[in-house]
Amino acid sequence: MDLDNVESPQDLLDAPIMLPLEVDLRYNVAVCTQCCTGLAFDHIQWHLRCVHGIKKQLDTVMEHLNIEAHTLSSIEIKTWMSGIWILDRAIQGVPVKKGIACTECHHSCVEKTSMKNHFTAKHQGMKWSENIERCNVQMPFQGRLKKYIQIEDVEGQEVEMGAENDWQKMLELEFNETMAERTSSATKGHSDIRLSSAFIAKMRWDIRVKDMDLLELQNLAKMPVRSDRMFQVILCGRKYIEKCCGALNGGNMMVRRRLMSVG
Repeated sequence: MDLDNVESPQDLLDAPIMLPLEVDLRYNVAVCTQCCTGLAFDHIQWHLRCVHGIKKQLDTVMEHLNIEAHTLSSIEIKTWMSGIWILDRAIQGVPVKKGIACTECHHSCVEKTSMKNHFTAKHQGMKWSENIERCNVQMPFQGRLKKYIQIEDVEGQEVEMGAENDWQKMLELEFNETMAERTSSATKGHSDIRLSSAFIAKMRWDIRVKDMDLLELQNLAKMPVRSDRMFQVILCGRKYIEKCCGALNGGNMMVRRRLMSVG
């Protein structure tokens, strides 16, 4: 047996293998390019060995990443993740998805079930579907460091749809049903318009929704999307009101009182 041709364990560790690793210098985070997730520095060797079957020394890993100091460790990441909910830019190499965010705090997620559980635990008595907004989210790490973070700027970043279509349909359906119930209950049993609320009495919604079925009420009450003409109407109306308020602020008190007294 020719011992000169037998590779030692050290030779195997030092054998040139393309590592599935890169580093985001902006956040000093190592990222696995195959798993598309961030890695704590003290977890890199375990991840390479157990997930990809690659055994490498840390100095070889640092040489591959072209860094002189180690990236964020698990302790540093845990501290960082506990105090941050929004990033201005995404961590490179980690997917960005469409998600939803709580308007009462900065909690974000992808699935509506998770948001429901959040409101049950943190915002009891509030309806989750009426207190959320759309956002882009990213889960930088897995395991005990798992947490969704909102991403503000996604320019040049591909955003995955994820489960957005499912929760969006459910959200719109729930919103439409709620609005339909409110409109229907406000007019139901009131043949005399004077018994309805002041708003309905002025707008004469009793005539508008008379003989409408549930589907028609849902279409009438649904929230306009950006592509709808009504969205632009609402946006222009909001800007107009803001300009009027700005013009009246600090103006003649008598004029403001007359405007407030108009019924």
